[in-house]
This record gives sequence, structure tokens and C-alpha cells, in this order.
Amino acid sequence: MKKWIFLITAILFSVSAFSREFVQNGSSMEPTIKAGQTVEIGILSSFGYEPSRWDVVAVKNPQQFNLLVFRVIGLPNETIRLEEDGVYINDEKVKLPEKLIESGVHYLPASAVIKRKKYSNNVYTTDEEEYFLLGDNTVNANDSRFELGIIHRSLILNKVEGDL
Repeated sequence: MKKWIFLITAILFSVSAFSREFVQNGSSMEPTIKAGQTVEIGILSSFGYEPSRWDVVAVKNPQQFNLLVFRVIGLPNETIRLEEDGVYINDEKVKLPEKLIESGVHYLPASAVIKRKKYSNNVYTTDEEEYFLLGDNTVNANDSRFELGIIHRSLILNKVEGDL
């Protein structure tokens, strides 16, 4: 009987240790992740994870004590330029994944969203271990274009699970 109790406890602990649920606050990742939608963030799989372009990742908010979910656009040591006609990495236009195009995702420069001098920059440069993140709802995302800024690798927890 003790073996069964131990086995059940171990299974329950290990299942909750593999991933964590996260409820998306706000619409910054719509249409990919809707406000109020629950997503899974792998915990054990985060060891050895290196973010790739187009991954949707969970990030520790550097200004507050909460998690955020955004898409990786810029990788370390890249120059990212946002224009109304698309995203440029190191002066080459990158094609968005087909799934994003089909769902109507289109990334805009900050100046197209907020008409203030503070947000007139549309070129961003990442250093070693830094990433540029955007929300899929480009007009309603406080992402790397704004106060969030470029994110250090240590703040990225892991990739959000699922086909996003």
C-alpha cells in the first residue's frame, strides 16, 4: 500500500513539474493566443532550450512580477528593422511563417502604432544573449518596440507548448 501511495504521489508531482499553465492576460498575442486562453509552458524542457525565430516564449517581465508571452523576432547580434511592408533582419526582408500570414498577423513599426517622437525609432540592435520580441497583435502589444525593450536570455523561461 505504501508503494502505491508513493507511486501516485510521484506521478502527480512529476506531471505538475513538467509544465505550468499560464492564462494570457490581454490581447497582445491575438489571434494566436486569445485573451483569457490557457497555454502550457514547459518547465523541465526549459533546460538547454535556445530560443529560435518565430517561437512563442514565456518571459519574466523585467518591470513587474508577472509573466508575459511574446514571439521571438530578433536573435542575438542582429539588427531588426520594422517597416510597414515587413520585418528586416540585417537588412534582409524575412518572410513570416505561413501560419502567421494566414491568420493576418502583420508587424508594424512603433511609429505606425503611436505617433510620438519617443517611438520614432524602427531599428533595433540586439547584443549577445539578447532577443527582440513582438506581440502578434501589433497595435495592442507593449513589446520590445516599447517599454519592454530588448530582452536578455535570462528572462526567457521557455517556449510555449503547442503549434503556435
